[in-house]
Amino acid sequence: MKKFILIVITILTLSSTTYADLLNIGAGIGSWSQTPEGFMEYKDTANDSSGRDTSQENTITNIYTWFYIKHYFPYVPNIRMEYSSIESDGQGSGTLTGFEIPIGSNFPTTLEMNQFEIIPYYNLLDDSFFINVDIGLAIKFIDYQATGRLEINTGGMLSLGNEVYNEKGDFIAPLPYLRVRTQLPFNIGAETTLKYGALDGSSFTDLIMKIDYTLDFFPIIKPGFELGYKLVDLDAEVEDGDTTSIIKLTFSGIFIGLLIDF
Repeated sequence: MKKFILIVITILTLSSTTYADLLNIGAGIGSWSQTPEGFMEYKDTANDSSGRDTSQENTITNIYTWFYIKHYFPYVPNIRMEYSSIESDGQGSGTLTGFEIPIGSNFPTTLEMNQFEIIPYYNLLDDSFFINVDIGLAIKFIDYQATGRLEINTGGMLSLGNEVYNEKGDFIAPLPYLRVRTQLPFNIGAETTLKYGALDGSSFTDLIMKIDYTLDFFPIIKPGFELGYKLVDLDAEVEDGDTTSIIKLTFSGIFIGLLIDF
């Protein structure tokens, strides 16, 4: 019986070693407490009208997830996938998509934006002097919806009227990707990830700085947790005929989550 147990332990050890040499998989999930700042502005030169949606800077907490597969086959990129959402409660004024907001009226708005990313990347440095460096391309698939309703005063009671402002759509944003990680003593890691792209006066910045701690009590599965800061900055100006859309929004705040590595 003792020999059988010893053989099983030996096989598991060799299997886990071979697995770790060929493939590394990790995943994480957590919450991001984000504070939005900035505004969105719309100008219609044909009708000589403009409107603005200004963030009220309310802190909102949303879920994020990530997953990666790292292998050791040459020339084939590794794959990382991420999901996060950003949200802002705002206040509308002026004219939005043809609706003129009465002066002095309360017009609360909501912007929701979901980001799903596929990131093929290459590992330039792998634990060289305890440093990892990855470069790649983050392909962001983004869908958004902006809504607004006029607040109505009926007999001294405030209520939201029928939805009068509803814009939604989707787009793809490819951004160069850079990740630098340093492995510290006591299973602590420090990491910075930057995705940034600029074109025709518009820019998209996605920055993450974090530390994490991983338990290594188990031979294959290593749970842990992460704590960090995330910033998403949108600075865009888009012209479509007589209409110009200007977006200057920043979402930033602390995140905390659980991770697993095997």
